Amino acid sequence: MVIKNKIGVVGSGPISCAMIDAINESSNGEVMGIWGRRFHLAKELAKEKGVSKVYGSLNEVFEDDELDTVYLATPNASHYDQAMAAIEHRKHVIVEKTAFMTANQANRVFDAAEKQNVFVFEAVRSIYEPNFQILKTAIKRLGKIHGATLKYQNYSKQYLALLKGEKAPLFDENHGGGTLRTIGIYPIYAAVQLFGVPVKSYYFKQPTVKYIDLGGTCIFEYEDFKITMLISKINLTNDSISEIYGENGTLRFHSLYDIRTISYRSIINDTEETISEPISDNSLLYEITEFSKWIMMKDVTAYRKQKNITLKAISIIEQAINGGT
Repeated sequence: MVIKNKIGVVGSGPISCAMIDAINESSNGEVMGIWGRRFHLAKELAKEKGVSKVYGSLNEVFEDDELDTVYLATPNASHYDQAMAAIEHRKHVIVEKTAFMTANQANRVFDAAEKQNVFVFEAVRSIYEPNFQILKTAIKRLGKIHGATLKYQNYSKQYLALLKGEKAPLFDENHGGGTLRTIGIYPIYAAVQLFGVPVKSYYFKQPTVKYIDLGGTCIFEYEDFKITMLISKINLTNDSISEIYGENGTLRFHSLYDIRTISYRSIINDTEETISEPISDNSLLYEITEFSKWIMMKDVTAYRKQKNITLKAISIIEQAINGGT
């Protein structure tokens, strides 16, 4: 009999819906209840997904002794307080990206979790996907790395609202928004996982609207190569191909999460082959399966490895937003 990670879901939006499906598809997780700011939407989601419990308040979630873990899919600015409250009640925490607004917040949360012997994970799905693992292995085929171009450009209609002077939460950095924080996290996590922490990092914002992070170019400098990241919520493109270049060839892959295709083009043999594998329609499956496994097995080594990557990524983002290093 498989012992399952019993999870309370906080949030009733589309990402919560997808996560509930992923938990149900996994073999080691179980959704016990849902809370949402709009009770009627949480109730509707619970009915749709066959979840028996709908919480009337956040405190009810944290105080539920039946839960092992709380999954937070709420606005970024609320993550810190909610994570700390869950930890106080000795619950493991899975926080949707972007987990925390500053490295200081992240360190406080992780320190509190250590004292309570619980785990905290940032839900950056990409690095847990099977094709990302294939990508990590395939880099060895490139030989000496010459550089990389990582792209995440995804147009948002909130940009038009911003131009009209209307509310655009996606770009409100005071509440955890801004393009680098919300989608730049994918190429930054990828770079740190694939190449380690850069010697220097820079972020050049698109100057379309002053002081607002609509996107831009992020540069990572390593000892003998550089990585360019193109990040935007105001550019419309059909080409989201990223590439890693080496002395032996080039790796090309589509998107920076939910990676479906990876190809390797050999300079030596002048051949190209597809090296990716088919994945689940719901790529959240892989992260939640790993998190639940580490929680139920109390795998401190795996947890701390991921914790350190999260802390490095958050520090890099914070530095980049403030002009780089």
